[in-house]
Amino acid sequence: MTLPNIVNQLAIATVSGDQVGALIDRLARDGFYLTQIDSSGGILYQATFSLIIGFERGRLPRLLKHIRECCPTRRRFIPAHAEAPMLEIQPAMIEAETGGATVCVLNVERFEQL
Repeated sequence: MTLPNIVNQLAIATVSGDQVGALIDRLARDGFYLTQIDSSGGILYQATFSLIIGFERGRLPRLLKHIRECCPTRRRFIPAHAEAPMLEIQPAMIEAETGGATVCVLNVERFEQL
């Protein structure tokens, strides 16, 4: 399979580590080409991945549909990161929204396949 000749948009999608595998599989099956960059951080200290996806402008709705279906948000309880030295108590749990994706779409001025 060859890379598409027309790449006039670039999406950068930051996705939760537990959702990225399904998204990558689905995008690959649909002919999207991407680069995956590992990252982590944020308030929850969980693994995230940034996907760099080049595509033709008309495929944007299809890309966003895949992201919405593979990366739903959900609520879960996580330990609060409060320090309590010398106390042996269960850490306080807080409810947080996890998952989902942050997507930025940029226009590509020039694309060359070398």
